[in-house]
Amino acid sequence: MVESVPMTREGYNKIKAEIEHLEHEVMPEIAAKIATAREEGDLKENAEY
Repeated sequence: MVESVPMTREGYNKIKAEIEHLEHEVMPEIAAKIATAREEGDLKENAEY
């Protein structure tokens, strides 16, 4: 059962902006760091990972 939570337009816009920031800035940085760590070899033994 999904419960509805009232939200203002301002609150919605703030959450939407945060999601966009995470998707377009933070996540690509993390993916790049993981790719760099992969290039170093085994991820389990890599401190960068």
